[in-house]
Amino acid sequence: MNIVMSYIDYSMANLSEREVFSCTKTQTETIYEKLKEIPGVLGSVLIATCNRTELYLSLEEGEAVNPFHALCEIIGADYHAYAHMNKTLAGDEAIIHLCKVASGAESQIWGDDQIVTQVDDALKTAQHAKATDSILNVVFRTGVSAGKKVKTLVDFKVDDNSTAARAVRLLKTNPAIRKVLVVGNGMIGRLVTELLVKEGVEATMTLRQYRHGENIVPPGAKTVNYSDRYEAISQSDAVVSATLSPHYTVYYEEVAALSRVPEVFIDLAVPRDIDPHVAALENVRYYDIDTLGRDERDARQEAQMKEIEKIIEKYIVDFHKWYSFRESHREKEAI
Repeated sequence: MNIVMSYIDYSMANLSEREVFSCTKTQTETIYEKLKEIPGVLGSVLIATCNRTELYLSLEEGEAVNPFHALCEIIGADYHAYAHMNKTLAGDEAIIHLCKVASGAESQIWGDDQIVTQVDDALKTAQHAKATDSILNVVFRTGVSAGKKVKTLVDFKVDDNSTAARAVRLLKTNPAIRKVLVVGNGMIGRLVTELLVKEGVEATMTLRQYRHGENIVPPGAKTVNYSDRYEAISQSDAVVSATLSPHYTVYYEEVAALSRVPEVFIDLAVPRDIDPHVAALENVRYYDIDTLGRDERDARQEAQMKEIEKIIEKYIVDFHKWYSFRESHREKEAI
């Protein structure tokens, strides 16, 4: 087994630096195609979330490839400018790290509820691109299973362990915020909208007309065409944006020109959706994924980390049992 991974996350790089590695859907497809061309690479899986970008490689025995260097070359980033902002792990260390990531123990928000789904989705995307191999398939299934088990056994004791929940909780601290525009109809946007509706807040979600057949609108939410978003912004008390757009969805110039500007702007996207210059407008509070998710690990979390590591141990043992059986079966077939 020759597994190696590199990652850059919120603890190593700020939001502007992480945006370079955010990887759109089109970029991800290109990354997988380019990785297939590298001698010795048997499989790959890329995780790209708001907090982190991680590239896992399965290599032929004896081969050595630096995943971060390969990623930089493919996306056109200067490796030397970011070399000090990443970490590379191999073998069991890489698998243990993945298990911790899937459990939310490496997230900016302790016990993040969304990350295990994002890890699972990353595997499915790689499989769809025919980029992964049998070993990485099992490595990631191990990580997802361990993450789910941790969620079941460890009581994180938080009521805001997702960026969506934390954004809504922040908005609820101000009783004057009664109307919120949510830009984006993806998983995060829908979750924010659902939570706002449950809290009795009037939530309006933007929809793109050309994606009408794919749109899912949470019950109780209003909708507005994406093209009419600035008019909706002027009628809102707060704006939350969570899209996968490579460009801003909310520009400073357009907001500054409005007759009425919302008090709060929350950007849950990487790369950012909302022009950060909006923060300079009078009486505006602006939050991005880093300022919203900032947290310090306390003594309780340190104790829980030890509990999480004990749970993960079993999954590492099970993985090695599978791998040993696989190798012995291959040896018998070779005889």
